[in-house]
Amino acid sequence: TILLFNQYGPMVPMSLISKEAGVAAGTPFRYFRTKEELLAAAYHQAHDNTLQCVPQESIEGMSAQQAVKSIVHTIMKWSALCPHDLEYMRKYEDMVCYDCFSEQFSETLYVGIIRDMNLWPLLAPAVRPDLPEPLLNRLISFNCSVYSRYITHRGLTPDDPEFAVLADATADSIWNSIRAD
Repeated sequence: TILLFNQYGPMVPMSLISKEAGVAAGTPFRYFRTKEELLAAAYHQAHDNTLQCVPQESIEGMSAQQAVKSIVHTIMKWSALCPHDLEYMRKYEDMVCYDCFSEQFSETLYVGIIRDMNLWPLLAPAVRPDLPEPLLNRLISFNCSVYSRYITHRGLTPDDPEFAVLADATADSIWNSIRAD
């Protein structure tokens, strides 16, 4: 579903999804009542794949700056390891394609890593006061997306020295744009 959505968008025919999965035409409807449910499930699967790239260090006990940098490194690693998931999530989060579905679907979109990891209490006093949590999530996502596209385009892996340099530069850039002082 993810690969086909990336190629055809949200109007990918269910018959094509079935064909590519190697199942009979109506089989997906045994598991998902609508195509909307299938696309949402694929979106959440892509999101859940980020859990494979959890920060190497526990965020507990970190400063706000260290936590943001750890998050950025995690996102960058995930984008290098899961480029198809990245493209799928980016299309759902950054494009209006989900507007063709129900309000319930758009309400299930990813709310951001800060809420996922309950980091707002740590970050709120350390970031600019004009940056509410939802905007901060979008700033981190957008900036990581720009760098992730470059990493994906270059075919870099987390083991490449250039990857580490770019991840560090991304983390520094984001932190410097959101910090309070």
